[in-house]
Amino acid sequence: MSPGPFHPAAAQTRRDLAALDRRGFLRLAGLAAASGLLPACHDAPSGTGPPPGLALRHLTPRGYAVLNAAAGSVAGPRGAALVRSGAVDPGRAAEHFLAESPDVAGPLGQGLLVLEFAVWPFVPKLRPFTALDDDARRAVLAALMTSRLALGRQVFHGVRSVSLLAFYGAAGAQAPDFAVGRIPPGVAVADAVAE
Repeated sequence: MSPGPFHPAAAQTRRDLAALDRRGFLRLAGLAAASGLLPACHDAPSGTGPPPGLALRHLTPRGYAVLNAAAGSVAGPRGAALVRSGAVDPGRAAEHFLAESPDVAGPLGQGLLVLEFAVWPFVPKLRPFTALDDDARRAVLAALMTSRLALGRQVFHGVRSVSLLAFYGAAGAQAPDFAVGRIPPGVAVADAVAE
């Protein structure tokens, strides 16, 4: 298998996704199923799914929508605007990454389901992640990042890794403003792309 365009960052992403505990996910999925949240987990919310003609092999339509929402939140306000406009398509880039690393597709799918459907008290939300505005999405990600539960932190790290990898690997994010080498030392990526 060739290293491809994602090779330098892919090793960390694989480690982050491999850390997702299947037993913890299964317990959380059981709770979500018991509360009636999982019956519609495959389909994407209206207007958030993949573009017509894009055949998904590793992500579900819902996972594609959640990944794009998470990538926009992680990349900051300008990044979110690029994802919303369709100028940057992290879901498409993630499909390419997952084609090179199919072993992490399962853990990523699990993490995206947790991010989409987990509710309070696990995360500070009662609606699906894709139904939230940008500020609420960032609050959910911040809560997962600082969660007392290891599963929450693992979901955050896995989704963040793939979101950044997919956002900056997408064709529209290659513009000079988003080139990682142009971010001054000590400045966070989200701050560098913020207006």
